[in-house]
Amino acid sequence: MVQHFYRNVHAVVVVYDVTNRASFDSLVHWLDECDRNCFTNIPRILVGNKCDEKLEINTNLAQRFADQHGMPLFETSARLDSQCDNVEAIFLTLAHKLKNQKQLIPIDVIGRTERLIRAKPSNDNSSWSCC
Repeated sequence: MVQHFYRNVHAVVVVYDVTNRASFDSLVHWLDECDRNCFTNIPRILVGNKCDEKLEINTNLAQRFADQHGMPLFETSARLDSQCDNVEAIFLTLAHKLKNQKQLIPIDVIGRTERLIRAKPSNDNSSWSCC
């Protein structure tokens, strides 16, 4: 079941709650799971959420973790307009990393093949369908 969630993944955004130590401590588990189920060379971004509240995880600790795992770190808040801009920066960074990847992950990397589904017009030419 878990592999289903990781199929065709080209990037990972790992989010933790800066007010909750257990959330931060579980990051290793999530990254290990990604390593087991994803391709290891996909872009990853670490995001600390709720940075408008009292921090239990300081930025220096989070930055060290991000550096150790080769990820950029962003801190953001859905409540503060000044921090909401970071959400845009997160996805712009992710788009930049994806665009600059040498090659996208080949379809048949792990021995499975996938078929293309092409859109084709239906008989009445008024709508499109697939398959």
